[in-house]
Amino acid sequence: MEKKWIVQKSLGKEEIHSLSQKWSISPLMVQLLHNRGVRKEIRKFLYPCREDLYNPFLMKGMEEAIQVILRTIHKQKKILIYGDYDVDGITATSLLLLFLREIKANVYFYIPKRESEGYGLNKEAIDKALQKKISLIITCDCGISSFKEVEYAKSKGLEIIITDHHFPEDPLPSCIILDPEQSDCPYPFKKLAGVGVAFKLIQGLSERFSYKKIEVTKYLDLVAIGTIADIVPLKDENRTLVKLGLECLRKTNNVGLKALINVSSLSGKKIGEREIGFILAPRINACGRLSLAVKGVRLLLSTSFGEAHKLAQELNKENISRQRLQEEICREAEEILPKEKDPIILLYKKGWHPGVIGLVASYIKEKYFRPTFIFSLDGKNARGSARSIPSFSVFDALKECEDLLISFGGHKMAAGMEVSLENIEKLRERLNYIAYKSLSPSDFIPSLLIDTRINLEELEEKIFEELELLSPYGVENPLPLFLTTDLSISSFRKVRKGYMKISLCSPGGKRFEGIGFNLKSDEIKAPNRVDIIFSPQINYQGGRKLYQLNIKDYRERN
Repeated sequence: MEKKWIVQKSLGKEEIHSLSQKWSISPLMVQLLHNRGVRKEIRKFLYPCREDLYNPFLMKGMEEAIQVILRTIHKQKKILIYGDYDVDGITATSLLLLFLREIKANVYFYIPKRESEGYGLNKEAIDKALQKKISLIITCDCGISSFKEVEYAKSKGLEIIITDHHFPEDPLPSCIILDPEQSDCPYPFKKLAGVGVAFKLIQGLSERFSYKKIEVTKYLDLVAIGTIADIVPLKDENRTLVKLGLECLRKTNNVGLKALINVSSLSGKKIGEREIGFILAPRINACGRLSLAVKGVRLLLSTSFGEAHKLAQELNKENISRQRLQEEICREAEEILPKEKDPIILLYKKGWHPGVIGLVASYIKEKYFRPTFIFSLDGKNARGSARSIPSFSVFDALKECEDLLISFGGHKMAAGMEVSLENIEKLRERLNYIAYKSLSPSDFIPSLLIDTRINLEELEEKIFEELELLSPYGVENPLPLFLTTDLSISSFRKVRKGYMKISLCSPGGKRFEGIGFNLKSDEIKAPNRVDIIFSPQINYQGGRKLYQLNIKDYRERN
Protein backbone atom coordinates (compact mmCIF):
# COMPACT_ATOMS: atom_id res chain seq x y z
CA MET A 1 0.00 0.00 0.00
CA GLU A 2 1.51 3.30 -1.11
CA LYS A 3 1.99 5.83 1.67
CA LYS A 4 1.58 9.60 1.76
CA TRP A 5 4.85 11.43 2.30
CA ILE A 6 4.40 14.51 4.50
CA VAL A 7 7.40 16.77 5.14
CA GLN A 8 7.07 18.79 8.34
CA LYS A 9 7.34 22.54 8.17
CA SER A 10 10.88 23.74 8.72
CA LEU A 11 11.96 26.48 11.10
CA GLY A 12 13.53 29.54 9.53
CA LYS A 13 17.29 29.46 8.99
CA GLU A 14 17.93 32.38 11.33
CA GLU A 15 15.93 30.80 14.17
CA ILE A 16 17.65 27.43 13.66
CA HIS A 17 21.07 29.07 13.70
CA SER A 18 20.24 31.06 16.85
CA LEU A 19 18.93 28.00 18.75
CA SER A 20 21.83 25.89 17.55
CA GLN A 21 24.26 28.38 19.10
CA LYS A 22 22.19 28.74 22.28
CA TRP A 23 21.80 25.01 22.90
CA SER A 24 25.19 23.89 21.51
CA ILE A 25 23.62 21.33 19.19
CA SER A 26 23.55 20.96 15.41
CA PRO A 27 20.94 22.80 13.30
CA LEU A 28 19.53 19.42 12.32
CA MET A 29 18.97 18.49 15.97
CA VAL A 30 17.20 21.83 16.55
CA GLN A 31 14.70 20.94 13.81
CA LEU A 32 14.17 17.43 15.18
CA LEU A 33 13.53 18.70 18.72
CA HIS A 34 11.13 21.32 17.36
CA ASN A 35 9.23 18.61 15.46
CA ARG A 36 8.82 16.67 18.73
CA GLY A 37 7.47 19.66 20.60
CA VAL A 38 10.62 20.14 22.69
CA ARG A 39 11.00 23.91 23.10
CA LYS A 40 12.37 24.06 26.64
CA GLU A 41 14.26 21.78 29.01
CA ILE A 42 16.60 20.63 26.25
CA ARG A 43 19.08 19.27 28.79
CA LYS A 44 16.37 17.18 30.46
CA PHE A 45 15.32 15.69 27.11
CA LEU A 46 18.79 14.90 25.79
CA TYR A 47 20.52 14.08 29.08
CA PRO A 48 17.86 12.91 31.59
CA CYS A 49 19.10 12.08 35.08
CA ARG A 50 17.76 10.82 38.39
CA GLU A 51 17.19 14.37 39.66
CA ASP A 52 14.58 14.81 36.91
CA LEU A 53 12.25 12.26 38.56
CA TYR A 54 9.24 13.90 40.19
CA ASN A 55 8.50 13.81 43.89
CA PRO A 56 6.30 10.71 44.39
CA PHE A 57 4.30 12.52 47.09
CA LEU A 58 2.81 14.79 44.43
CA MET A 59 0.61 11.83 43.45
CA LYS A 60 -2.81 11.77 45.05
CA GLY A 61 -3.12 9.01 47.65
CA MET A 62 0.62 8.38 48.00
CA GLU A 63 1.00 9.37 51.66
CA GLU A 64 -2.05 7.35 52.68
CA ALA A 65 -0.94 4.30 50.67
CA ILE A 66 2.51 4.31 52.29
CA GLN A 67 1.08 4.64 55.80
CA VAL A 68 -1.23 1.65 55.22
CA ILE A 69 1.61 -0.48 53.80
CA LEU A 70 4.04 0.38 56.61
CA ARG A 71 1.36 -0.29 59.23
CA THR A 72 0.61 -3.68 57.66
CA ILE A 73 4.31 -4.58 57.63
CA HIS A 74 4.74 -3.43 61.25
CA LYS A 75 1.85 -5.68 62.33
CA GLN A 76 3.41 -8.55 60.35
CA LYS A 77 0.19 -9.04 58.36
CA LYS A 78 0.07 -10.51 54.87
CA ILE A 79 0.13 -8.41 51.68
CA LEU A 80 -0.99 -9.64 48.25
CA ILE A 81 0.27 -8.01 45.03
CA TYR A 82 -2.44 -8.50 42.40
CA GLY A 83 -1.07 -7.84 38.90
CA ASP A 84 -2.18 -7.88 35.30
CA TYR A 85 -1.01 -10.60 32.89
CA ASP A 86 0.81 -8.41 30.36
CA VAL A 87 4.45 -7.25 30.48
CA ASP A 88 3.52 -4.01 32.24
CA GLY A 89 1.63 -5.91 34.94
CA ILE A 90 4.29 -8.63 35.27
CA THR A 91 7.15 -6.14 35.69
CA ALA A 92 5.10 -3.97 38.09
CA THR A 93 4.21 -7.00 40.21
CA SER A 94 7.83 -8.18 40.27
CA LEU A 95 9.10 -4.70 41.15
CA LEU A 96 6.80 -4.37 44.17
CA LEU A 97 7.51 -7.92 45.34
CA LEU A 98 11.28 -7.48 45.17
CA PHE A 99 11.16 -4.21 47.07
CA LEU A 100 8.67 -5.35 49.73
CA ARG A 101 10.66 -8.54 50.32
CA GLU A 102 13.76 -6.41 50.78
CA ILE A 103 12.04 -4.51 53.58
CA LYS A 104 10.90 -7.82 55.13
CA ALA A 105 7.21 -7.61 54.27
CA ASN A 106 5.14 -10.82 54.36
CA VAL A 107 4.15 -10.58 50.70
CA TYR A 108 2.58 -12.85 48.07
CA PHE A 109 1.39 -12.33 44.50
CA TYR A 110 -1.51 -13.32 42.27
CA ILE A 111 -2.05 -12.85 38.53
CA PRO A 112 -5.37 -13.91 37.00
CA LYS A 113 -5.58 -16.35 34.11
CA ARG A 114 -6.38 -14.48 30.91
CA GLU A 115 -8.79 -17.08 29.50
CA SER A 116 -10.79 -18.07 32.59
CA GLU A 117 -10.60 -14.97 34.80
CA GLY A 118 -10.09 -12.06 32.44
CA TYR A 119 -8.78 -8.60 33.29
CA GLY A 120 -8.78 -6.96 36.71
CA LEU A 121 -9.87 -7.98 40.20
CA ASN A 122 -12.37 -10.81 40.52
CA LYS A 123 -14.43 -12.23 43.39
CA GLU A 124 -12.90 -15.73 43.22
CA ALA A 125 -9.36 -14.36 43.57
CA ILE A 126 -10.47 -12.23 46.53
CA ASP A 127 -11.92 -15.35 48.19
CA LYS A 128 -8.58 -17.13 47.69
CA ALA A 129 -6.82 -14.17 49.32
CA LEU A 130 -9.16 -14.42 52.31
CA GLN A 131 -8.37 -18.13 52.67
CA LYS A 132 -4.66 -17.20 52.91
CA LYS A 133 -5.52 -14.60 55.58
CA ILE A 134 -4.36 -11.69 53.41
CA SER A 135 -4.95 -8.28 55.04
CA LEU A 136 -3.99 -5.91 52.21
CA ILE A 137 -4.27 -6.22 48.44
CA ILE A 138 -2.20 -3.90 46.24
CA THR A 139 -3.11 -3.99 42.55
CA CYS A 140 -0.64 -3.40 39.72
CA ASP A 141 -1.69 -2.11 36.31
CA CYS A 142 -5.37 -2.85 37.04
CA GLY A 143 -8.22 -2.18 39.44
CA ILE A 144 -9.37 1.32 38.48
CA SER A 145 -12.63 -0.12 37.05
CA SER A 146 -13.13 -2.78 39.77
CA PHE A 147 -15.76 -0.89 41.80
CA LYS A 148 -17.91 -3.94 42.72
CA GLU A 149 -14.91 -6.15 43.47
CA VAL A 150 -13.41 -3.54 45.81
CA GLU A 151 -16.72 -3.21 47.64
CA TYR A 152 -16.85 -6.99 48.06
CA ALA A 153 -13.26 -7.13 49.36
CA LYS A 154 -13.93 -4.33 51.85
CA SER A 155 -17.09 -6.08 53.06
CA LYS A 156 -14.84 -9.04 53.96
CA GLY A 157 -12.43 -6.86 55.95
CA LEU A 158 -9.70 -6.47 53.32
CA GLU A 159 -7.85 -3.21 52.70
CA ILE A 160 -7.24 -2.31 49.05
CA ILE A 161 -4.69 -0.02 47.38
CA ILE A 162 -5.08 0.38 43.64
CA THR A 163 -2.06 1.30 41.52
CA ASP A 164 -3.12 1.80 37.92
CA HIS A 165 -2.55 4.11 34.97
CA HIS A 166 -5.71 3.59 32.93
CA PHE A 167 -8.24 6.40 32.54
CA PRO A 168 -10.75 6.19 35.40
CA GLU A 169 -14.50 6.30 34.89
CA ASP A 170 -17.28 6.72 37.43
CA PRO A 171 -17.87 5.22 39.84
CA LEU A 172 -14.35 5.03 41.20
CA PRO A 173 -13.56 2.23 43.65
CA SER A 174 -13.89 3.40 47.25
CA CYS A 175 -10.31 2.86 48.40
CA ILE A 176 -6.83 4.40 48.19
CA ILE A 177 -6.00 4.94 44.51
CA LEU A 178 -2.67 5.79 42.91
CA ASP A 179 -3.46 6.75 39.32
CA PRO A 180 -2.12 10.01 37.85
CA GLU A 181 -5.01 10.01 35.34
CA GLN A 182 -7.45 10.93 38.13
CA SER A 183 -8.82 14.37 37.33
CA ASP A 184 -7.99 15.75 40.78
CA CYS A 185 -4.49 14.21 40.97
CA PRO A 186 -1.85 17.00 40.92
CA TYR A 187 0.95 14.73 39.67
CA PRO A 188 2.73 16.68 36.88
CA PHE A 189 2.94 13.75 34.40
CA LYS A 190 -0.18 11.77 33.58
CA LYS A 191 1.06 9.09 31.18
CA LEU A 192 3.07 6.71 33.36
CA ALA A 193 2.81 2.98 32.61
CA GLY A 194 1.53 0.69 35.35
CA VAL A 195 5.10 -0.21 36.27
CA GLY A 196 5.88 3.51 36.45
CA VAL A 197 3.14 4.03 39.06
CA ALA A 198 4.47 1.01 41.00
CA PHE A 199 7.95 2.53 40.88
CA LYS A 200 6.66 5.83 42.30
CA LEU A 201 5.17 3.82 45.19
CA ILE A 202 8.49 2.15 46.07
CA GLN A 203 10.25 5.48 45.59
CA GLY A 204 7.92 6.96 48.21
CA LEU A 205 8.25 3.92 50.49
CA SER A 206 12.05 4.11 50.37
CA GLU A 207 11.91 7.72 51.57
CA ARG A 208 9.57 6.86 54.46
CA PHE A 209 11.22 3.58 55.46
CA SER A 210 13.36 5.00 58.23
CA TYR A 211 15.79 2.28 59.32
CA LYS A 212 16.93 0.95 55.93
CA LYS A 213 17.66 3.21 52.98
CA ILE A 214 17.20 1.31 49.71
CA GLU A 215 18.49 2.47 46.33
CA VAL A 216 15.36 2.04 44.21
CA THR A 217 17.04 2.93 40.90
CA LYS A 218 18.37 -0.65 40.77
CA TYR A 219 14.82 -1.66 39.78
CA LEU A 220 14.69 0.65 36.77
CA ASP A 221 15.60 -2.22 34.42
CA LEU A 222 12.11 -3.64 35.08
CA VAL A 223 10.55 -0.18 34.70
CA ALA A 224 12.16 0.27 31.26
CA ILE A 225 10.89 -3.10 30.02
CA GLY A 226 7.32 -2.58 31.23
CA THR A 227 7.13 1.02 30.00
CA ILE A 228 8.41 0.22 26.51
CA ALA A 229 6.17 -2.85 26.23
CA ASP A 230 3.05 -0.87 27.18
CA ILE A 231 3.60 1.66 24.36
CA VAL A 232 3.01 4.77 26.48
CA PRO A 233 4.40 8.16 25.37
CA LEU A 234 8.20 8.22 25.74
CA LYS A 235 8.40 11.80 26.89
CA ASP A 236 8.81 13.65 30.19
CA GLU A 237 9.20 11.25 33.15
CA ASN A 238 8.68 8.13 31.01
CA ARG A 239 11.69 9.14 28.95
CA THR A 240 13.76 9.62 32.10
CA LEU A 241 12.67 6.26 33.53
CA VAL A 242 13.40 4.40 30.30
CA LYS A 243 16.72 6.13 29.58
CA LEU A 244 17.99 5.38 33.09
CA GLY A 245 16.40 1.93 32.97
CA LEU A 246 18.23 0.97 29.79
CA GLU A 247 21.53 1.88 31.45
CA CYS A 248 20.50 -0.27 34.44
CA LEU A 249 19.49 -3.17 32.17
CA ARG A 250 22.90 -3.27 30.46
CA LYS A 251 24.52 -4.07 33.83
CA THR A 252 21.54 -5.74 35.51
CA ASN A 253 21.94 -7.96 38.56
CA ASN A 254 18.50 -9.51 38.04
CA VAL A 255 19.22 -13.22 37.55
CA GLY A 256 16.01 -13.80 35.57
CA LEU A 257 16.71 -10.95 33.18
CA LYS A 258 20.27 -12.21 32.66
CA ALA A 259 18.91 -15.66 31.78
CA LEU A 260 16.31 -14.20 29.40
CA ILE A 261 18.95 -12.04 27.71
CA ASN A 262 21.14 -15.13 27.31
CA VAL A 263 18.36 -17.32 25.90
CA SER A 264 17.38 -14.48 23.52
CA SER A 265 20.95 -14.34 22.10
CA LEU A 266 21.43 -10.77 23.33
CA SER A 267 24.38 -11.39 25.66
CA GLY A 268 27.17 -8.90 24.98
CA LYS A 269 24.98 -6.83 22.66
CA LYS A 270 23.71 -3.32 23.16
CA ILE A 271 20.11 -3.54 24.39
CA GLY A 272 17.82 -0.66 23.47
CA GLU A 273 14.13 -0.10 22.94
CA ARG A 274 14.07 -2.27 19.78
CA GLU A 275 15.57 -5.26 21.57
CA ILE A 276 13.06 -4.87 24.40
CA GLY A 277 10.07 -4.29 22.14
CA PHE A 278 10.75 -7.07 19.65
CA ILE A 279 12.79 -9.66 21.57
CA LEU A 280 12.56 -9.51 25.38
CA ALA A 281 9.02 -8.23 25.95
CA PRO A 282 7.32 -10.74 23.59
CA ARG A 283 8.93 -13.60 25.51
CA ILE A 284 7.68 -12.27 28.85
CA ASN A 285 4.27 -11.61 27.28
CA ALA A 286 3.97 -15.08 25.74
CA CYS A 287 3.24 -16.81 29.06
CA GLY A 288 0.42 -14.37 29.81
CA ARG A 289 -1.07 -14.96 26.37
CA LEU A 290 -0.90 -18.75 26.16
CA SER A 291 -0.47 -20.18 29.66
CA LEU A 292 0.30 -18.57 33.03
CA ALA A 293 1.75 -15.11 33.56
CA VAL A 294 3.09 -16.26 36.93
CA LYS A 295 6.01 -17.81 35.01
CA GLY A 296 7.11 -14.31 34.04
CA VAL A 297 7.01 -13.14 37.65
CA ARG A 298 8.87 -16.24 38.85
CA LEU A 299 11.57 -15.57 36.27
CA LEU A 300 12.05 -11.97 37.42
CA LEU A 301 12.09 -13.03 41.09
CA SER A 302 14.50 -15.92 40.59
CA THR A 303 17.80 -16.00 42.48
CA SER A 304 19.02 -19.30 40.98
CA PHE A 305 20.54 -19.15 37.51
CA GLY A 306 19.61 -22.79 36.91
CA GLU A 307 15.94 -22.13 37.69
CA ALA A 308 16.00 -18.83 35.78
CA HIS A 309 17.55 -20.44 32.70
CA LYS A 310 14.88 -23.16 32.71
CA LEU A 311 12.08 -20.57 33.02
CA ALA A 312 13.65 -18.40 30.28
CA GLN A 313 13.76 -21.40 27.96
CA GLU A 314 10.09 -22.12 28.70
CA LEU A 315 9.17 -18.53 27.83
CA ASN A 316 11.22 -18.79 24.64
CA LYS A 317 9.35 -21.94 23.62
CA GLU A 318 6.00 -20.35 24.44
CA ASN A 319 6.92 -17.35 22.32
CA ILE A 320 7.64 -19.66 19.36
CA SER A 321 4.25 -21.33 19.92
CA ARG A 322 2.62 -17.89 20.12
CA GLN A 323 4.22 -16.87 16.80
CA ARG A 324 2.95 -20.02 15.06
CA LEU A 325 -0.54 -19.63 16.50
CA GLN A 326 -0.60 -15.95 15.54
CA GLU A 327 0.45 -16.74 11.96
CA GLU A 328 -2.26 -19.39 11.69
CA ILE A 329 -5.02 -17.08 12.95
CA CYS A 330 -3.78 -14.22 10.75
CA ARG A 331 -4.04 -16.52 7.74
CA GLU A 332 -7.55 -17.63 8.73
CA ALA A 333 -8.58 -14.01 9.34
CA GLU A 334 -7.47 -12.98 5.86
CA GLU A 335 -9.40 -15.89 4.35
CA ILE A 336 -12.69 -14.59 5.77
CA LEU A 337 -12.10 -10.91 5.01
CA PRO A 338 -15.19 -9.54 3.22
CA LYS A 339 -14.66 -8.54 -0.40
CA GLU A 340 -16.54 -5.29 0.21
CA LYS A 341 -14.27 -2.68 1.81
CA ASP A 342 -16.19 -1.30 4.76
CA PRO A 343 -14.37 1.34 6.82
CA ILE A 344 -14.26 -1.10 9.76
CA ILE A 345 -12.84 -4.62 9.67
CA LEU A 346 -14.64 -6.88 12.16
CA LEU A 347 -13.86 -10.61 12.10
CA TYR A 348 -14.76 -13.47 14.43
CA LYS A 349 -14.41 -17.22 14.64
CA LYS A 350 -14.78 -19.98 17.19
CA GLY A 351 -11.48 -21.38 18.44
CA TRP A 352 -9.33 -18.30 17.97
CA HIS A 353 -7.12 -18.00 21.05
CA PRO A 354 -8.10 -14.87 23.06
CA GLY A 355 -4.45 -14.41 24.05
CA VAL A 356 -3.34 -13.54 20.51
CA ILE A 357 -6.34 -11.78 18.95
CA GLY A 358 -4.84 -8.39 19.85
CA LEU A 359 -1.72 -9.24 17.86
CA VAL A 360 -3.90 -10.43 14.96
CA ALA A 361 -5.85 -7.15 15.09
CA SER A 362 -2.53 -5.25 14.91
CA TYR A 363 -1.41 -7.28 11.88
CA ILE A 364 -4.69 -6.81 9.97
CA LYS A 365 -4.82 -3.11 10.84
CA GLU A 366 -1.25 -2.53 9.64
CA LYS A 367 -1.77 -4.45 6.39
CA TYR A 368 -5.14 -2.96 5.40
CA PHE A 369 -4.98 0.31 7.37
CA ARG A 370 -8.49 0.16 8.75
CA PRO A 371 -9.76 0.07 12.34
CA THR A 372 -9.83 -3.65 13.13
CA PHE A 373 -11.87 -5.68 15.62
CA ILE A 374 -11.03 -9.38 16.12
CA PHE A 375 -13.25 -11.63 18.24
CA SER A 376 -12.89 -15.08 19.72
CA LEU A 377 -16.26 -16.83 20.14
CA ASP A 378 -16.80 -18.48 23.51
CA GLY A 379 -20.22 -20.00 24.15
CA LYS A 380 -22.88 -17.29 23.92
CA ASN A 381 -20.38 -14.43 24.07
CA ALA A 382 -17.37 -13.15 22.11
CA ARG A 383 -14.24 -11.56 23.52
CA GLY A 384 -12.63 -9.02 21.26
CA SER A 385 -9.60 -6.84 20.76
CA ALA A 386 -9.39 -3.70 18.62
CA ARG A 387 -6.57 -1.71 17.04
CA SER A 388 -7.06 1.57 15.21
CA ILE A 389 -5.67 4.12 12.80
CA PRO A 390 -4.74 7.65 13.99
CA SER A 391 -7.97 9.33 12.82
CA PHE A 392 -10.38 6.98 14.59
CA SER A 393 -10.77 6.45 18.35
CA VAL A 394 -11.91 2.90 19.03
CA PHE A 395 -12.63 3.82 22.65
CA ASP A 396 -14.97 6.67 21.67
CA ALA A 397 -16.63 4.44 19.07
CA LEU A 398 -17.22 1.69 21.63
CA LYS A 399 -18.64 4.30 24.00
CA GLU A 400 -21.33 4.96 21.36
CA CYS A 401 -22.00 1.19 21.24
CA GLU A 402 -22.14 0.73 25.01
CA ASP A 403 -25.73 -0.57 24.90
CA LEU A 404 -24.58 -3.50 22.71
CA LEU A 405 -21.60 -4.48 24.86
CA ILE A 406 -21.18 -6.55 28.00
CA SER A 407 -17.98 -4.68 28.87
CA PHE A 408 -15.19 -2.67 27.24
CA GLY A 409 -12.11 -0.64 28.06
CA GLY A 410 -9.03 0.85 26.46
CA HIS A 411 -7.97 4.05 24.74
CA LYS A 412 -7.93 5.74 21.33
CA MET A 413 -5.70 3.25 19.52
CA ALA A 414 -6.49 -0.04 21.28
CA ALA A 415 -9.35 -1.57 23.24
CA GLY A 416 -10.75 -4.81 24.58
CA MET A 417 -14.43 -5.73 24.80
CA GLU A 418 -16.98 -8.47 25.30
CA VAL A 419 -20.25 -8.79 23.39
CA SER A 420 -23.02 -11.37 23.15
CA LEU A 421 -23.18 -13.32 19.87
CA GLU A 422 -26.66 -11.95 19.17
CA ASN A 423 -25.24 -8.41 19.16
CA ILE A 424 -22.02 -8.92 17.22
CA GLU A 425 -23.51 -8.12 13.78
CA LYS A 426 -25.35 -5.14 15.26
CA LEU A 427 -21.98 -4.00 16.59
CA ARG A 428 -20.46 -4.29 13.12
CA GLU A 429 -23.26 -2.16 11.62
CA ARG A 430 -23.02 0.48 14.36
CA LEU A 431 -19.24 0.75 14.14
CA ASN A 432 -19.35 1.11 10.37
CA TYR A 433 -22.04 3.78 10.67
CA ILE A 434 -19.85 5.73 13.13
CA ALA A 435 -16.83 5.35 10.83
CA TYR A 436 -18.77 6.44 7.71
CA LYS A 437 -19.76 9.63 9.54
CA SER A 438 -16.31 10.50 10.84
CA LEU A 439 -13.77 9.24 8.27
CA SER A 440 -12.91 10.36 4.75
CA PRO A 441 -11.11 8.37 1.99
CA SER A 442 -7.81 10.09 2.81
CA ASP A 443 -7.94 8.67 6.36
CA PHE A 444 -7.39 5.18 4.92
CA ILE A 445 -4.07 6.10 3.32
CA PRO A 446 -1.13 5.57 5.71
CA SER A 447 1.35 8.42 5.91
CA LEU A 448 4.98 8.89 6.81
CA LEU A 449 5.73 12.12 8.67
CA ILE A 450 9.17 13.25 7.49
CA ASP A 451 11.30 15.41 9.76
CA THR A 452 13.20 17.22 7.00
CA ARG A 453 14.87 16.94 3.60
CA ILE A 454 18.60 16.24 3.64
CA ASN A 455 21.44 15.69 1.19
CA LEU A 456 23.67 12.70 1.85
CA GLU A 457 26.67 15.03 1.70
CA GLU A 458 25.40 16.59 4.95
CA LEU A 459 25.22 13.22 6.67
CA GLU A 460 28.52 13.02 8.54
CA GLU A 461 29.37 10.42 11.16
CA LYS A 462 29.03 13.00 13.95
CA ILE A 463 25.37 13.47 12.91
CA PHE A 464 24.76 9.75 13.41
CA GLU A 465 26.38 9.98 16.85
CA GLU A 466 24.38 13.05 17.86
CA LEU A 467 21.11 11.47 16.79
CA GLU A 468 21.70 8.69 19.33
CA LEU A 469 20.85 11.30 22.00
CA LEU A 470 17.22 11.27 20.78
CA SER A 471 16.69 7.64 21.72
CA PRO A 472 14.84 5.85 23.23
CA TYR A 473 12.22 6.13 20.50
CA GLY A 474 8.54 5.43 20.83
CA VAL A 475 5.16 7.12 21.02
CA GLU A 476 5.52 10.94 20.75
CA ASN A 477 9.26 10.55 20.13
CA PRO A 478 9.38 8.68 16.83
CA LEU A 479 12.46 7.51 14.98
CA PRO A 480 13.70 10.51 12.93
CA LEU A 481 12.82 10.23 9.24
CA PHE A 482 14.64 12.05 6.45
CA LEU A 483 13.92 12.46 2.77
CA THR A 484 16.73 12.46 0.22
CA THR A 485 16.24 12.45 -3.53
CA ASP A 486 17.78 11.32 -6.81
CA LEU A 487 19.98 8.52 -5.48
CA SER A 488 21.30 5.79 -7.72
CA ILE A 489 21.18 2.11 -6.76
CA SER A 490 24.49 0.52 -7.63
CA SER A 491 23.66 -2.93 -6.22
CA PHE A 492 21.30 -4.77 -3.91
CA ARG A 493 20.98 -8.20 -2.40
CA LYS A 494 18.47 -10.10 -0.32
CA VAL A 495 20.02 -11.12 3.00
CA ARG A 496 17.05 -13.13 4.26
CA LYS A 497 13.29 -13.11 3.94
CA GLY A 498 12.01 -9.57 4.21
CA TYR A 499 15.49 -8.03 4.67
CA MET A 500 17.83 -6.61 2.05
CA LYS A 501 20.93 -4.46 1.63
CA ILE A 502 21.17 -1.74 -1.01
CA SER A 503 24.22 0.28 -2.11
CA LEU A 504 23.24 3.91 -2.69
CA CYS A 505 25.06 6.87 -4.21
CA SER A 506 24.10 10.55 -4.20
CA PRO A 507 24.51 12.85 -7.24
CA GLY A 508 27.59 14.26 -5.47
CA GLY A 509 29.20 10.83 -5.13
CA LYS A 510 28.51 10.19 -1.41
CA ARG A 511 27.92 6.46 -0.84
CA PHE A 512 26.01 4.67 1.88
CA GLU A 513 24.75 1.17 2.52
CA GLY A 514 21.00 1.04 2.96
CA ILE A 515 19.16 -1.69 4.81
CA GLY A 516 15.48 -2.32 4.27
CA PHE A 517 12.80 -4.49 5.80
CA ASN A 518 9.67 -5.61 3.96
CA LEU A 519 10.42 -3.50 0.89
CA LYS A 520 8.92 -4.42 -2.47
CA SER A 521 12.17 -6.11 -3.48
CA ASP A 522 10.90 -7.42 -6.82
CA GLU A 523 10.57 -3.82 -8.03
CA ILE A 524 14.10 -2.75 -7.05
CA LYS A 525 16.55 -2.75 -9.93
CA ALA A 526 20.06 -1.43 -10.48
CA PRO A 527 20.89 1.18 -11.70
CA ASN A 528 17.49 2.73 -10.91
CA ARG A 529 17.34 6.25 -9.46
CA VAL A 530 15.16 6.65 -6.39
CA ASP A 531 13.96 9.00 -3.69
CA ILE A 532 14.06 7.44 -0.23
CA ILE A 533 12.77 8.01 3.29
CA PHE A 534 15.24 6.71 5.82
CA SER A 535 16.47 6.84 9.37
CA PRO A 536 20.24 7.04 10.05
CA GLN A 537 21.32 4.03 12.07
CA ILE A 538 24.55 2.86 13.72
CA ASN A 539 24.92 -0.92 13.70
CA TYR A 540 27.65 -2.72 15.60
CA GLN A 541 29.36 -5.61 13.87
CA GLY A 542 32.52 -7.36 14.98
CA GLY A 543 33.50 -4.52 17.29
CA ARG A 544 33.16 -1.83 14.60
CA LYS A 545 30.47 0.71 13.83
CA LEU A 546 28.52 0.63 10.57
CA TYR A 547 26.83 3.87 9.55
CA GLN A 548 23.78 2.80 7.55
CA LEU A 549 20.50 4.14 6.19
CA ASN A 550 17.45 2.25 7.43
CA ILE A 551 15.12 2.65 4.44
CA LYS A 552 11.44 3.02 5.35
CA ASP A 553 10.04 3.72 1.87
CA TYR A 554 11.21 4.59 -1.64
CA ARG A 555 9.90 5.80 -4.98
CA GLU A 556 11.43 5.36 -8.39
CA ARG A 557 12.18 8.56 -10.29
CA ASN A 558 10.75 8.90 -13.77
